[in-house]
Amino acid sequence: MNNKIKVLIAEDEAITAMSLKIDLECHGIAALPPVATGKDAVHLACKEKPDLILMDIRLNEDMDGIEAAAEILKHHNIPIIFMTGFTTDTIKKRAIKLHPLDFLEKPLDMNRVKQLIDNISLEENTL
Repeated sequence: MNNKIKVLIAEDEAITAMSLKIDLECHGIAALPPVATGKDAVHLACKEKPDLILMDIRLNEDMDGIEAAAEILKHHNIPIIFMTGFTTDTIKKRAIKLHPLDFLEKPLDMNRVKQLIDNISLEENTL
């Protein structure tokens, strides 16, 4: 059912990124190779135009996940789920301004992620 959904994972922790990719693929969801920087997330999102982005807020290098998401949203209307292991009110307010599909704290509840993806799949099938 979800094999048409393509997900971009932006996560700087390699083990977490690969675990997410494997979890998604086990649920029949296509996952692009994970990226660890905001710049790479922007580049891959513009190139591949995924159906969903799982965006960590803290990424390697200069651009955080919120900045990367803002840049992506300038060019493409792609639903974004923010993920974080560390949140403050300031971070959450910055992220919420971008109207994400959800804001999840780590460790992720894969049942919740799958539910959100299923909703995207259902919306695409009704268009």
